[in-house]
Formats: sequence, C-alpha cells, structure tokens
Amino acid sequence: MKLNESHFYATAEGVVLPCGQEQTGRLTLAGRQSPASIRTTTSTSTRTGQPYCLVVAKLPEEPAWNQRLSFRRTRGDKEIQLRVVCPGADRLQKTKEEKLIAWLDRLAGPAGEMLLALADQAGIRGLRQDDLVNFCRMTPAELRRLSMELEREGQVYILEFSPLFLLSQRSFSFLVDKIAGYVESYHQKRPAESGVPLKKIKERFGLSRPVLLLALNRLAKDGRLVLSGDLVHLSSFQTRLAAEEKAVMEAIEQLLHQEKFSSSSFEELVKKFKIHPSRLNTLLDLLLKQKRIVKSQEGFLLHADWLENLKKQLAELKNRGQRELSVGDFKRLTGLTRKYAIPLLEFLDELGLTRRLGNRRLII
Repeated sequence: MKLNESHFYATAEGVVLPCGQEQTGRLTLAGRQSPASIRTTTSTSTRTGQPYCLVVAKLPEEPAWNQRLSFRRTRGDKEIQLRVVCPGADRLQKTKEEKLIAWLDRLAGPAGEMLLALADQAGIRGLRQDDLVNFCRMTPAELRRLSMELEREGQVYILEFSPLFLLSQRSFSFLVDKIAGYVESYHQKRPAESGVPLKKIKERFGLSRPVLLLALNRLAKDGRLVLSGDLVHLSSFQTRLAAEEKAVMEAIEQLLHQEKFSSSSFEELVKKFKIHPSRLNTLLDLLLKQKRIVKSQEGFLLHADWLENLKKQLAELKNRGQRELSVGDFKRLTGLTRKYAIPLLEFLDELGLTRRLGNRRLII
C-alpha cells in the first residue's frame, strides 16, 4: 500500500504537552502503525489552554477532522491520544502562529463551529459539499442538518441543498458592500453608460450564479441597486448624455411614433442614425426605462403611445362584438403591410392582448 506524507494539526487529550517541543514515535491509525513526529506550537490555545500538535507521518490515507488516533513516543511507553483538528495542514505552514492558533481554535470546537469556520474561510466563492466531506467525512444528511441550524441562526445562507452549497453571512456582507462599491466606481468612470453588465460583476469577483443573484437581490431589496435586464445601476444614478445623444434619443422616439412599426428594428436604427450599437443600446435602455417605447422578444420596437392607441382600438372592436381578428383585419386597422403586421400580432400575443387561433387572433 502506498503511503503519503500527511501534515495535520491535532490536540492532545488527557495529557499536558510542553510548548515548542518536537518528539518522534509511531502513530496508530486504523490499526496500522507508521513513523511520525509531533511538534507543539509555542503558544497555547485560548480554548483548551494547551498547545496544538503539528503531526507529520506517512499514512495510507489522510485523517479527517475529529478523528481519534494514538501516538507512542520513541522513548516512553505511554500512548498520547490525539484528536484531529485540521487535516491537510500543508497550506498553513507560512501562517503566523497567532493567526494559526485562532484558526485552530475555531476548528477545535463542535461540528457547527467547524462548519461555520470553513464557510468563512471559503469566502465569496462559497463552500461546497465535496470540500466539506473531504475535510470531516460527515454524511451529506448530517451536513445539511448542521447547515440548516446555522441558517436559522443567521450564520449562513444555503444556496443549494443537493449537493450542499453554503455562503457565510460574514462573506455575504463583505460581498454586498464590495459590489455596491464596484458599481459606484463603474458609474464614475463611465457616466454615459446606463449600468454595469451582470457579466462584468460576475467576472470581476469570480462569482457563481447563485452567489451573484443572492447579493444583487439583497442590494435591490435594500434599495441600493436597481436591476434592469442584464444591467445594474445605483438607485441614485442618472445616465449622463451628451447633447448629440439626447438629440438622437429624441429623434428615435419621434421616428417610432411617426413610422409606427415599419422602420424600427435595432439594425435599421443603427444604420439610420450612424451610431455605435453599444451607444444605441444605452439610449434604447433609457427609453425603455422611461416607458416611452416597448420592445418585443424578436427585437422590434414601437412607441408606447402608439401601442396604447392600438389597445384602445382593439377594445373598441371587442365592445362592438368583434372577438376575432384576421391578418387582413389587422392590416386595415393599422395600415401596416403583411411583413410588419405578422410580427406585431405575435408581439400582441406576447403582451396577452391577443391569442392565436389558427390563422386568426382572439381579442383578449
């Protein structure tokens, strides 16, 4: 059987070990003995008043949190009982001892404290079930029970149950403030843009989608941010437009009002106004937010006043007893060609104003 060198921290039980000393001997794990060394920390735990032991041994498997094992010194016949506090301690080698003791003290407590410590350590990336199981070898059911207790106490958020995915309250509060600060900075650097794309926030902080949505929804609920499609902006933010852009926005609105549905696709507006697509998106977003225009799933745009007038016309037809509408009826009503009447009818279906019945529409 291949043996790998393991480094882990443990606490001695039933015996007081001196600080800052190293001893060699043999470690018994799962009935198998292996050469090992123990080096105690120079400071003691605030929890137990004893030093922690850094154990180095070649073992068939990595021990898990809270696992018991015994150590017999080379010179001495009395076994020392050890309880594993932190398996896989290689990454802690350069940690200052004061910080190390504080971390081990968090892990040395009950299972709930250990889980919360790991969730805090995982930070904004969140703590996943696989990492927990590798650390403590508890069952998924046990971990879910502990997580639910911590969530009731307001210590963690459970983002997913199976497999378990957690975010600590401390990490969440940190992230919420960081996102708000990032959005504010983004506005200062790009005042002409209408918001920050969600993709940029996700990439900036390396967030999973559940963590990102949790943070943004809290900021929106608290009134600090506004979510608009795939953009985010501060609730107090107003897009700053140059005079030329304001003129273009007014011209777009006027065009949509005059030409109705016939020349209002995104591509046609780009060509007509000779404007970069990203800037046109910003102007259209503003018009959409101000409810001066509306947009279909297919990307067609029309003026809100024209849509309101069309709603009234449909209501009048319904009041006169006409419940169904053919494409020909609709063309005569709007003055549109078939090329534009069909997509507009589909848009009215999206809005719930009509419902398709074969080749006709039912006026809702």
